[in-house]
Amino acid sequence: MSCHIRDDIFLRGLRTVCLENEHLEICVLVDRGADIYSFRCKHKNENVLLNLPDRLRNPARDISQMRNTTNQFEDYYYGGWQEILPNSAPLTYRGASLGQHGEVSLIPWDYAIEDRGPDIVSLRLSVQPLRFPLRLEKTISLRKADHFIEIKERLTNLSSTSIDLMWGHHIAFGRSFLSEGATITTNAKTIISEPEMPAARRFKPGVETHWPSALDLEDRKINADEIPVYGRHGQSDLSYLSGYPSEANYQITSRALDLSFRLSWQGDLFSHLWYWQEYHGVQDFPWWGDCYTVALEPWTSSYSSKPLEEVAKGKWLKLAPHEIVKTHLKAEIISHDEGEVE
Repeated sequence: MSCHIRDDIFLRGLRTVCLENEHLEICVLVDRGADIYSFRCKHKNENVLLNLPDRLRNPARDISQMRNTTNQFEDYYYGGWQEILPNSAPLTYRGASLGQHGEVSLIPWDYAIEDRGPDIVSLRLSVQPLRFPLRLEKTISLRKADHFIEIKERLTNLSSTSIDLMWGHHIAFGRSFLSEGATITTNAKTIISEPEMPAARRFKPGVETHWPSALDLEDRKINADEIPVYGRHGQSDLSYLSGYPSEANYQITSRALDLSFRLSWQGDLFSHLWYWQEYHGVQDFPWWGDCYTVALEPWTSSYSSKPLEEVAKGKWLKLAPHEIVKTHLKAEIISHDEGEVE
């Protein structure tokens, strides 16, 4: 069966491009961050990504009474897979004021369809944020027989000065995928839980252990690679996995669906995997008790509420004047009972 691509779809007024073959349907919000909104396994008819009900909003149309806040990412968050650049925590960097999770995730990207099938479809995307002198380009490709997409990226410092930044892929998984629990396998070495999270959490904060072992709040050893069965756990947590080789990967497997999502990436660039767990723990803004997800997010560094201190310590990615960084990722669906996996 051939593959094909469409760009005549609109969700909440946002132009959406869908790449499809007999195994996968991948839908990209080109008018909003080039998010991968849906990563659907056709064999199971399952979008593995988080889509919070009625939370997909158009930033150009759905406007709050106050828009000059630092948390617009949370205002418009619905789930999916975002590209994050050039920061996480809000900060003012060399005169540029930036909100939570940076500039590129809520603005339109330019796009062009490079290949229309029947053997391969490719979508080329690019963006240049307003306040940082950067250009990010990426190409998403799907071949007709594959169970995976390939993403090739190119980040350019457009300026004549060095630039410090954070870069990440914010990939969150949905409740139906996680409902009966799930398991994570990855080639990290260590895990440490972020101290600046709510008291109702799963792992003891600030203690580094060998993956997949962790400590709970009562110092009992638990398996961090086991995601619990769905329930109103009332917990929120953020941890960082690190010690990756140059070829990093993880696989998250749904017990209910016998279905896995596998990601491979460049571990010496995206050196930290953020492991966000939100089990109805946040009862106030922005989730109001309705968010249930696990996210596994490759980043160039860990989070800090004092980002300028991290910059001063040299922990952010630094691009020299006009430097170009190239990287690639591979995202795959494995349906364990389908019997045909690339």
